[in-house]
Amino acid sequence: MSLGKPRKKIYKILDSASHMKGVLNAVNEGVITFNSDLQIVMINRYALNLFGYSRDQILGEKITILLEKPYTSIIKKYSKKNLLSEKLNSAKKNTEIFGVKLNNKKFPLSLNFVENKIESDIYYTVAITDLTTYKRNKDIQNCILKISNSVRVSTNIKELYKDIFENLSILIPTKDFTISLVNEKKFIEEYNYSNKKQVISQRKTLNKNIIEPLIKNKKSLIYNIDQIEYLKEKNKLNKTFKSPYYYIASPLTISDEIIGGISVKSFDKNNQYDQEHLTILKFISDQIAMAIDKVKSVEEMHYLAYYNKLTKLPNRTLFNDRANIAFTNAKRTNDKYVVLFLDLDEFKIVNDTMGHTAGDELLKIISRRIIKSVRKGDTISHWGGDEFTILAKIDNIEDNKLLCERILKNIKDKIIINRKKINCTVSIGGAIFPDDSESIDDLIQKADMAMYVSKTLGKDKFTLYNDDVNKKMKEKINLEIAVRKKLNQIKGKW
Repeated sequence: MSLGKPRKKIYKILDSASHMKGVLNAVNEGVITFNSDLQIVMINRYALNLFGYSRDQILGEKITILLEKPYTSIIKKYSKKNLLSEKLNSAKKNTEIFGVKLNNKKFPLSLNFVENKIESDIYYTVAITDLTTYKRNKDIQNCILKISNSVRVSTNIKELYKDIFENLSILIPTKDFTISLVNEKKFIEEYNYSNKKQVISQRKTLNKNIIEPLIKNKKSLIYNIDQIEYLKEKNKLNKTFKSPYYYIASPLTISDEIIGGISVKSFDKNNQYDQEHLTILKFISDQIAMAIDKVKSVEEMHYLAYYNKLTKLPNRTLFNDRANIAFTNAKRTNDKYVVLFLDLDEFKIVNDTMGHTAGDELLKIISRRIIKSVRKGDTISHWGGDEFTILAKIDNIEDNKLLCERILKNIKDKIIINRKKINCTVSIGGAIFPDDSESIDDLIQKADMAMYVSKTLGKDKFTLYNDDVNKKMKEKINLEIAVRKKLNQIKGKW
C-alpha cells in the first residue's frame, strides 16, 4: 500500500528521529508513529515483535489494524482534527484497550499519545505497553517475594514446597507440580503436589524417569503427549508413567551444580504449555533452588544437632530433652519409666577384623532391630560408639523384662555383612524413674552400672539397678584402685 503522502515529509520525520533509532529499538515498549490518514510511518523493534509483523508488512498500513474497537472508531473520527490526542487519552481512562496481533490473537495494552505537527501535517506517536507482560512480570515478582517470605518462616522442607507450588500455580496453571532432587547417582527424591493440596515424597530411580535428560544434561524440557508416548515406545521412559498432555521442566542449580529439577504437568488438553511458560519456570527456578538449598541447610544443621548421622537415631542431647519432658509429666500422673543402657558385645572385634565400614553397617542393622523391638512412643538414642539408650514407659517390672527379652532376641538373629555371618549380642542395664532417681543423668549412670554387671555375668543379658549392683560397682572400683596402686609400686621398684 502506498503511503499516499509526499515522501519528502516522511523522510523528514525519519531524519528528525534518526538519532533516536537505537534508543527506540532498545526500550521495552512499543513505539509507533502514524499520520492523519492513520498510516504507520515509523515503528520500533519491540512493537514489531509485539504484534508479530515485519517492518515491510506494517509500514503504510493503518494503525487501526493493530487495535480493536471502540478505539479504532475514535481514531477514525478524530484523525483529521487536532482533538485526536485529547479524545484518545480521555477514552483510555474508561475503556479497556486490546491489541490485535498478526495471528488475530488479542491482548490487553496501554496507550499514550503524543501529537506533533510537521509542516502542515499532523503526526501521532504512541507508546504501547503490553499489559499481559506487565502483569506477568508483576506476578513473577510477587511469586519470588512470597517464596522468599516462605524461606524466612518455613521450618520444614515440605511446607516450603507447598508454598512454592501454590504461588507458582498463579503463573503456570496446573494442579500437578513435582520437585525432583538428586539423592544418589541412580536415585532421586520426588516431591509431588497435586490437587489434593498435599506434598507426597517418593524415592525413585533416575533411570527411565522423565526428568533423567534434565539431570544429565542440565537442560530444560518441553514435551507434548505425542513426544512422551514416543519415549515410552522407544523404552526411554517408564511405561507406568501417566502421560500428561503437556509437560515442562527446568533444572534447579546452585553455583552451576545441579541439585534437581522442577516440573509441571497439564492433564487438560486445552491447557497448553509453550515456550513462554517454560521461560517463566526457568526464570523462577533459580529462586526456588536457592530457597530449597537454604531451608535444607537449616534442616540439616538442626538434624545434626539432635540426631546421629549414621543411624538417624536421636543423639544424647535430644534423648535427655525428651526424658526431662517425660519425667516432668510423670510427676503429675505418677507414671514410671525405665532407662536402658545398651552396649554391643565384642563390637571392637568386628571393627578390627572386618573394617570400620562393616562396623558402621552393623550399627545401622542393630539400630533397626532396636526400633523393631520397642513401642512407638518409646525413645531410642544412639549414645555414641556402640552404645544405645532407651526411654520406655512401664506399668511394672514385668514390662521391662519383656522389652529387654525382645531386644536380646531380635539382636541375636542372624546378621550377614559382606557375605560373612556375624554373631552379635548386647548387654543391657536399666534404672527406674522415679524409684532409682528423678535425674536423667543419675539414671543413665545407674543403668550403665547395671549394664556392666550384665557383662560380668556372661553378656547377652539384662540387669536392673539395685543395691547389689551398686555394691558390685564399688568392688570393681576398689579393685581397679588396688590394681593401679600395685602397678605404681612395681614401676617404683624398677
